[in-house]
Amino acid sequence: MYTADAHCDALLKIAQSDSPLVNVDTLTKGGVGLQNFALFAPVESSINEQQEMIKKEITLFHMCVKQSDNLHSNPFTFIKNDNTYTDAILSLEGAGMIGDNLDMWNDLKNKGVEMASLTWNEKNTLAAGSSQSNRHGLTKAGKKVIQWQNSNNIVTDTAHLNEQSFWQVIERADTVVISHTNTRALHDHPRNVTDKQVAALVNKNGFIGLTFYPLFINGTNRADFSDFGRQVEHLCSIGASDIIGLGSDFDGIPSTINGLSTPSDYPALIDWLLARFDENIVEGLVGENFRQFWNRRRIKR
Repeated sequence: MYTADAHCDALLKIAQSDSPLVNVDTLTKGGVGLQNFALFAPVESSINEQQEMIKKEITLFHMCVKQSDNLHSNPFTFIKNDNTYTDAILSLEGAGMIGDNLDMWNDLKNKGVEMASLTWNEKNTLAAGSSQSNRHGLTKAGKKVIQWQNSNNIVTDTAHLNEQSFWQVIERADTVVISHTNTRALHDHPRNVTDKQVAALVNKNGFIGLTFYPLFINGTNRADFSDFGRQVEHLCSIGASDIIGLGSDFDGIPSTINGLSTPSDYPALIDWLLARFDENIVEGLVGENFRQFWNRRRIKR
């Protein structure tokens, strides 16, 4: 079954000389057809240090792709339904180190970045993150960047935004995702998404990736497949079955779902889901919804 993951932080792990959970071996064992690799720099670092970290991670991404026959990177092209290799796409998680410098944005696009969020959890020169009050939202610079993203076929990722910024993005961005989140109806966490936000993404033909982070799923340090299944069940019950998928956040979270420790465990998750949900829902959830979303936005261009 075609499998796609809309978010992981493996590049940061590699840049910090650590061993990532998401690697060629685990992707191959899990039959992953598409993996989104996020560029991320810790926001407590200086702007210059963050910029250097992003440059380092871009170099590492292209090195990994070049060194492996199993990783393919073809930015701004259609994604085939093929689990014999992994399409590797590149995104930016948090753009405070870039701001509204369009020369730097164009450089990122030229190096393969196809999706970007404006903040991590912090408030920066572009928008307010999920840890911030809803008194704050998009800035003038943030609106400028959204306009640039619209003109350059860059997907706007609203993961980590506070609600005020989210709704302002919905008004302005052509193509919107929440790459890694869970549903607030089941656990009220500021990083999770409300049913109203889900409805907005449905209306916009967007995409929502579900994380494997127990704290977001149920507010504890432990979650099982059944907890993840309740996320899926709720989102399907409010009409979102066609826009939900996987946004694991592997390598960016300190704990994950029991029995789902790396991408190599995806077959076990798929078997569990197939025993409880309609096959079409499972196919969409584990990869086809994201692939179709990714290709659909290209047709518009």
